[in-house]
Formats: sequence, C-alpha cells, structure tokens
Amino acid sequence: MLSSSFFALFTILMQFPTSIIISKIGRRNTLVLGNIINIFSIIAILLLKSFFGLLIHQTISAIAFAFKNLAESNLLSLSIPDTEKSGEIFTKIDKSGYSRYYLLASISTVLSGILYNANHYIPIFLCLICTIIATLLSFNFGDIEQNKKEKVQLKDYVNDLKKGYKFTVNSKRLRALLLASGVIWGIIALVSTYQLSLLQYIGASSIQIGFIFASYEISKAIFSQRALNFNKRFKNKSITNIIAVFSISLILCGIIAILKIPFWSKIIMIIIFILLMGTMDGISQILTKKYLNSFTDNKILICIYSAKAISDNAFKIMITSIGSLILTMCTVDYSTLIVGLILIIVTFLLSMYMNGKVGLNPDKYTQKDIYIRKY
Repeated sequence: MLSSSFFALFTILMQFPTSIIISKIGRRNTLVLGNIINIFSIIAILLLKSFFGLLIHQTISAIAFAFKNLAESNLLSLSIPDTEKSGEIFTKIDKSGYSRYYLLASISTVLSGILYNANHYIPIFLCLICTIIATLLSFNFGDIEQNKKEKVQLKDYVNDLKKGYKFTVNSKRLRALLLASGVIWGIIALVSTYQLSLLQYIGASSIQIGFIFASYEISKAIFSQRALNFNKRFKNKSITNIIAVFSISLILCGIIAILKIPFWSKIIMIIIFILLMGTMDGISQILTKKYLNSFTDNKILICIYSAKAISDNAFKIMITSIGSLILTMCTVDYSTLIVGLILIIVTFLLSMYMNGKVGLNPDKYTQKDIYIRKY
C-alpha cells in the first residue's frame, strides 16, 4: 500500500514535465518512450528484491505511465475526424479497447496464479514479453499534428499549457468531473486491496481468489461495452450512481463477512457484490474519458488529462491512506463496512456539489466552461 502511494505521488510530480516533453518529441514518440521505460520497470522487479527495490520499480513505472497515459488518449483523440460525432467515435473505440484489455487481464490473472506456483519468475517474464510486444506495436503509430507546417516554439507551448491549466481550474464543470474521477480512482485502488484481504479473511483459497479476480476482470470487459447505455439511462447522475453502488456493495460485503453463516453462502454473496463493483469499474473507465473528451479543443486535452492524473492519484493517496488507517484499528470485515459508510456520505456530498455543474444543456454553461484558444 505504501509503495502504491509512492507511485501515485511520483505520477503527480511527472505531469508538467511530461507535458513539456510531449511538445518536444510528439505524442507518438512519448508513447514509445513510455513503453521502453516500462520494460525497465519490469526488469527492476526481476533484479531488485528489497522494499527499496520495490520503490525504485514504482518510480520507474510512474514515469512510464505518466508518458503513456498522457499520450495514448490524446493520440486517439487526434486520430478521429473533427465532426459532431467525434465524441461517440472516441467512446466506441475506447470501450472496444478496454473490453479486450479486460478479457486478456482475466486470462492472465488465472494463468499467473497457476504459473506462480510452478515458478515465481514465470509470470514476470511473461509480463516482460507482453511489455516488449506493446513497445514494438507503438512504433507503428504515426504522430498526428493539426498544423504540420506550423513550428510551435517551446515558449508558446508552455504559455498554452498555462492557459489550459488555468481554464481547467476555473471551470466548475471540469472541477466537478475531476473530483468525481479522483474519488472513483481512489475507490478502485482501495477495493483492489480490500477485496483480496476480505477473501483471505473469510478463508478463500488462492485458486478461488484467482478465479474471482478473473471474473472481476470479465465483468469489467462485458459492461464497459454497456457504458453508453448506462449513461443514457442515468444521464448526469451516472457518476454519482457508480460511486453509490461501490459504497453499498462495500457495506453489504462487510456485513456478510461479519455474519455467522456457512462459508459457501458467504463467499457466493460476496462474489456477487465484487462482480457488481467490477461492472461499475468498467463503466466508469469509459464514462470519465467520454465526459473529459467532450471539450472542443484538442490543445486543452493534454492539460485535462494531466489534471486528471493529478486528481486521480491525489485521491488515490488520500483514500488508500484512510483505508490503511482504518485497517490498523479494525479487522478487514469491519473496515470494509466502515469504508462503505464513509463513501455513502461522500456520494451524497459529491452529488450536491455536481448538481448544476454537470449534464447541463450546452447553452447553460458559462464562458469559463468553454475553452476557446486565442491565437
């Protein structure tokens, strides 16, 4: 948990330097560089065997994903023709990619558990091979520039970034979306730790846990494809409803774990709510990008995704730290219940804050919520 917080902190520190590097070498080269650095982070796992070594790995990994996360969505967004349906096209491609990723993740989760029992290093070597393949694939992308003839000076680019960050801070709509995205990201990080601890606490075997985690990934794969249907049904309440489902699921998982009932009844009910959280996880990954990608100017997207990374990782540190503190005072069943109750309150406060800021008709937004780049 501590090393994970270190990763989140270093990701925050890397955001502005990463934005500058993108301006110098382009999105495609930034993506390639991120994948190459990621190879070294995997090698670090193989070679370094102390907690300090783990921190070195987390540092290298944070640098890699700071490059990758900022370049990938921007590269995809710029690849889409500028039409009225650009947002829909982006979301369809994004959810298709996420769905396939989650399916592969479910397979690798099961395989890694089996292979780990044979030899601890085999899953890491396979991870390294996958990272090398991703790096080779990234060389096949082309860098897309809107104004190929225009040479952008670093000074002008930095000024654009400053304007973009200023817009991001001043926009009530963006502040609400980044706040919600950060809370969801923090919850997902906490849930990944809590659900493992809870399953171990109630007596689930390592094989059972492996298949449950694989099922969690499959639920994300299936329901990430249903993200737009979920959004059409709940509209501007979609984000707060996602957090509410996480909250209620955690409360019920905690209560079930506390109850003195047969093991199989207990684990089946907990699995149902774990899969429900997987459903919300998959939907949230698509919808947060859909909302943030709805801003008109591609110049602002780097700033928005940079601000998202800062917000997400800041909330990850905050929420996982609170979760860790609660775990030091209670067993994991009561901790899960307490965290769920806290999140219910957070959901209510977030819903009040987002009311009137998100999901309005375009003509209802103020000038501060509409980015217009002045050349």
